[in-house]
Amino acid sequence: MFFKKKISHHTDIELLDKYRQDGNSAWLGELYNRYSHLVFGLCLKYLKDEETAKDAVLAIFEKLVTDLRSREVATFQHWLYAVSKNYCLMLLRNNGREAKRKVVYHNEISAHVLEENDILSHTQMRETGLLKLEAAINRLNEEQKECITLFYLKEKSYKEIVETTGYDIGEVKSHLQNGRRNLRLILDNSK
Repeated sequence: MFFKKKISHHTDIELLDKYRQDGNSAWLGELYNRYSHLVFGLCLKYLKDEETAKDAVLAIFEKLVTDLRSREVATFQHWLYAVSKNYCLMLLRNNGREAKRKVVYHNEISAHVLEENDILSHTQMRETGLLKLEAAINRLNEEQKECITLFYLKEKSYKEIVETTGYDIGEVKSHLQNGRRNLRLILDNSK
């Protein structure tokens, strides 16, 4: 699948033109054969993990199937480099946000738990905090409860929440923002 070389007499632009004319993905397959090793190397450089880099190569070329139907590309190799680099940077940025989101959420909850009672042991405080958090989540409206549970407890992405719930991305973000605010209010009032 990866790194399969095939010599073709068509230029990159000819292959793109043929793909736009008949929609046959075999033309893109030829471009994949030409450039997948370069894209893989670039992805590996940024992502530092072979399996993640392989997944990224496939995702990038899947994206090309739709993007190249309507996009005019003067130099495919340069354009592919830019698309691949941007994809890797987006992936790194999203992973960084995910890690930051978990830390912020953990710190917010920990702050409420630690304020509770200095006498309780750490384990008791954590259990108490988790019970209060669970009770607070159950007091949210259904949309907020569902989005908070999927996002924080089941660690789903915005996209996965949209697919699971049927809400649009704006609704998901709104339910999460309002749910976090309401959780803080509920937890502050339960002291």
